[in-house]
Amino acid sequence: MLLKKKKQKLQSKKSSLACLKAGDIVDIVAPGSSCSKDVFENSVNWLKAQGFVPRFPKDILDPQTFISNTDEKRLKYLLVALKSKDSKAVWCLRGGYGAIRLVPELLKIKKLPQKKLFIGYSDVTTLHLWLNQKMNWPTIHGPLLDRCGQNQLSELQKNELLGLLSGQKKEIYFSNLKALNPAAQKIKNKKIEGKIFGGNLTVFCSSLGTPLQPKIQNYFLFFEDIGERGYRIDRMLHQIEQAGILKKCKAVFLGDFILGQETNGENHVWSTIQNFFEKSKIPVFSGLECGHGEVQRPLILNSKATLTCSDSIRLLTSM
Repeated sequence: MLLKKKKQKLQSKKSSLACLKAGDIVDIVAPGSSCSKDVFENSVNWLKAQGFVPRFPKDILDPQTFISNTDEKRLKYLLVALKSKDSKAVWCLRGGYGAIRLVPELLKIKKLPQKKLFIGYSDVTTLHLWLNQKMNWPTIHGPLLDRCGQNQLSELQKNELLGLLSGQKKEIYFSNLKALNPAAQKIKNKKIEGKIFGGNLTVFCSSLGTPLQPKIQNYFLFFEDIGERGYRIDRMLHQIEQAGILKKCKAVFLGDFILGQETNGENHVWSTIQNFFEKSKIPVFSGLECGHGEVQRPLILNSKATLTCSDSIRLLTSM
């Protein structure tokens, strides 16, 4: 019995996420688009300034039209970072486009040696879906490294993010969310638990009909986007519905949807979203400070999340 408990304890320790501390190696990956040499150097220096040891291949950036490197090298460097046993975090440099091209080879991977902190958003949604579902990793939908390198995080945002990565913060609260449809307004004095999946709406839709299409039950969904006009948002929401993704969904949380103006300057994004979910039985909430907006707080995917509806609406996510 003692040996069994000891074995279970060791297995639990092995499967848990290690927190970052000064001197730890952080692997930088560029699974999507490239950036300028100056932005890359600033990103590396930002990591050093936080006390970490950035690591990356010398030829991490060799731009190929709209991607940071060849598919072969981007895949190789991503897998090296995920599999290496001496680093505790993998941080994506940029989003843009490109991760979907790696999926066929990623699906051949059956297991990774250990769970790590994995940070990114936008095009990185593809990798979140893969790691969340196929590897059962919790991941962090949070600021890309190039944004950090350009000092686009406020001191408050930086402290929250680093607090989460270092383990000083075990939970992230999102307060004063807004009930966006009648189903959400009807929830009073309740707690609903689940795991959050999702990310960028456009990239999420690109997973439909592929092995990465979510096959999960009793979950929360999160979406954000940039540069998508109202009719495009409507098309994607209908695609998600017709694919059956909403059938087992407990609630939908919405982050920032920015730069979706029509050619005449009007913006129909939020009215489109409200119209789509008006008669839905799924409660929908807006107000998560996540996405491409000015404030980019970390959201923990594929981990325990609790929705509390009382005097105010709050979402708690934890590692």
